[in-house]
Amino acid sequence: MGKYAPLTRFLREREENSVTLSFGQIEEILGFSLPGSAYKYPSWWANSASGQSQIRGWKDAGWETRGVDLGGRRVTFVRVRGEPVARPAPEAMSARTLPAEGTTRRTPAGVSSSAKSIRGGASTLEEDVLAQGVDVAKLPPQARRLLESRARARGRKARAEIAAILNAALEEERRRLAAVLAEIRERTQRPGAFDLLVVLGRKRP
Repeated sequence: MGKYAPLTRFLREREENSVTLSFGQIEEILGFSLPGSAYKYPSWWANSASGQSQIRGWKDAGWETRGVDLGGRRVTFVRVRGEPVARPAPEAMSARTLPAEGTTRRTPAGVSSSAKSIRGGASTLEEDVLAQGVDVAKLPPQARRLLESRARARGRKARAEIAAILNAALEEERRRLAAVLAEIRERTQRPGAFDLLVVLGRKRP
């Protein structure tokens, strides 16, 4: 199967007969960035061109495109033949659910890192890992097997799985810091002084 096989699997397992995806959601499904031509030319999304791997990605699933919005960066797919295949085991289902809008968008070809920062503030760990690369072969065997198993279950490449794990850890740390700041805010609104080291957990009250 080609590089667009994750999109084929995703569409085959949809229960509805049409779905509209943003380009970012498609990139999340695929695990890599769409080429710059996908952002510039409606013909990239046509159903009639021959020999194009992306077209086989949705046609092999029995779907076709029914409209592309380059300005809004989204495209609608419709089922033209076949029925949904059996859904995967529960541990693998997260790979087939619709990716959240704007969660882990990758930078399309030709977009500079400064533009990426403007688009979503600071870049995510996932974008950094995918851009810089990770040598999975250098991981310890046990870690590599675990990583590859997780990646297969989610329909991702190993590097994308590493990035997703790091991004989840970053989000958890952000939530922890937000809770700390909320506590600081609450204490500063009360009359009297407070010990900042106690609030930050550096010493006992």
